[in-house]
Amino acid sequence: MLSNDAKVMIQYINEVLNNKGRNNDIPEIAEGDADFLELKQSLESIRNAAEALRDGDINTIKKWEKKIKYRDERHRLMTDNACDIIATVDLSGNFTYISPSVEKTTGYTPEEVLNHHREIGYYLPGVQKEMDKKRESLKELVKKGEHFDPINFEHRQVRKDGESIYTDTVVSGIYDEENNFRELLAISRDITEKVKIRRDIKKLSETDKLTQLYNRVKLDYTLENVLFEAKNNAAMFGLIMIDIDHFKQVNDCFGHLAGDAVLVELATLFKTSIRSTDLIGRWGGEEFLVILPDTDEIGAMKLAETLRRVVSENHFSQQEHITISLGVSVFDGDTNVDSVIYRADQALYQAKENGKNRVHKI
Repeated sequence: MLSNDAKVMIQYINEVLNNKGRNNDIPEIAEGDADFLELKQSLESIRNAAEALRDGDINTIKKWEKKIKYRDERHRLMTDNACDIIATVDLSGNFTYISPSVEKTTGYTPEEVLNHHREIGYYLPGVQKEMDKKRESLKELVKKGEHFDPINFEHRQVRKDGESIYTDTVVSGIYDEENNFRELLAISRDITEKVKIRRDIKKLSETDKLTQLYNRVKLDYTLENVLFEAKNNAAMFGLIMIDIDHFKQVNDCFGHLAGDAVLVELATLFKTSIRSTDLIGRWGGEEFLVILPDTDEIGAMKLAETLRRVVSENHFSQQEHITISLGVSVFDGDTNVDSVIYRADQALYQAKENGKNRVHKI
């Protein structure tokens, strides 16, 4: 059962719509309510438009057409001058509109993208494939009459001049007044600088300031990953723990700046001597750790010996002759990384105990 207030409101709305000549006395319950006043204006506009159509009032109809045209032109002006790339796409993957800002961001004209986006490689092959796959799933939802949440993704694009950029794109659905799907709306923003800053921050967080090798944080993270891979995919990995022989003498005789210079020179040697799949970092002080994915005992020992030889044959700027000792261990069904590291550390201890400048494996 409706309340009396609700009945009064319904009666008032009916009178506004039917132009019953009411004295515009707003119901007491709605006095001073801004939302209600806006509703009243909308109702009066609807009534006036309906009356014009019924009476064939050409002038009034044209006035309403101008208002609609002005609204559409204003909307298009805002879209055309937006910094973001605004596009509409049908469920077949064809662009139906793309804003002029696309040329400033990608170098491609709107016409090139509208008519030849696949031929020009507007999206990279992998991205295009993933988008086509996602679009097919959206098509199924639309067929069922279901709505979908906006989709957000970051991806790399290649400008017309060959330069790489990164964009953040949000895809949502456009629906008409009757809630029927019409097409997709895609809004893309150039986030190249944001990605660069993010990468710089990431690099700083995982890089040793002195040697520019990876730091302990990155090493720990990588160790967990290779252990997971070894345990779940029957893979192998090896570790090489490295320590500089008689490094304290370098610091005592030549100073800490000289010691730092040796660490930097060694880091350069290590980086140029390991394989592209390996990862090396500063474990702490004068110790380094090399992580060798997909490597067995033979491969780990071979690389360790190569590193030992390269260092022993090198002429350093602060102290001509430097040697290193190396401890090797490989994954052997270990349940955690600590046990693999412990064996490498013990092997390193044995290498130093046995005379230094050598490789030992446990």
